[in-house]
Amino acid sequence: MAEENPSLPSQSDAPRSATWLARLRGVLHGPVLVGVVAALIAIGLSVFGMVRNPDATPLNLRSLLLVVVLAGGSWGLIAWAIATAAVEAGKD
Repeated sequence: MAEENPSLPSQSDAPRSATWLARLRGVLHGPVLVGVVAALIAIGLSVFGMVRNPDATPLNLRSLLLVVVLAGGSWGLIAWAIATAAVEAGKD
């Protein structure tokens, strides 16, 4: 017969959004999270630039895919590599 601590909330009291957010944070942590955030920011800014100045880049599916691959991929990879190097340097 274990007594429960009334000051701590039970699992049923937690909102559902916290469970998927906690699961996502369990998968994406550290350098991977930094890379994903940098990629999302780069994609958002590139799409904003495409929408803001349609004369420079045509708005079509191919352009959007190139934005995702080139801008998101390169910035995400660079941010992940820098964050990984920082974590490894901190271990020494």
